[in-house]
Amino acid sequence: MRPGDTEAIVSAAQARERRIIDVALDGLTDKAQILDALAQRFDMPRWFGHNWDALYDCLTDLSWLPAKGYVLILTNAAPDTGTASILTDLLTDCCEHWQERSVPFHVFAQTARSADTA
Repeated sequence: MRPGDTEAIVSAAQARERRIIDVALDGLTDKAQILDALAQRFDMPRWFGHNWDALYDCLTDLSWLPAKGYVLILTNAAPDTGTASILTDLLTDCCEHWQERSVPFHVFAQTARSADTA
């Protein structure tokens, strides 16, 4: 995703009445920081356990955040970390979970590198 794409994504999501969750990951490379940022933006319930399994459980529930669909926009993500790879796999699994239930769940990511070259 290029920096200028965000407005078009938001506009399309709003037209389809999707809940938009934007998470700025500027400088966040460690698991705890990323989990905290996602927990805050998704307004995770108090039982959220601040680990990858708990993130998956929450993102495949979202009962406290009802919507016709979801659009997650990650900006300035660190592209080359082990954490990024785990998060990518987890979010892919979440997309598949919601797809099986016919609920739109889309993830768009802009890496820090793509922001620098755009």
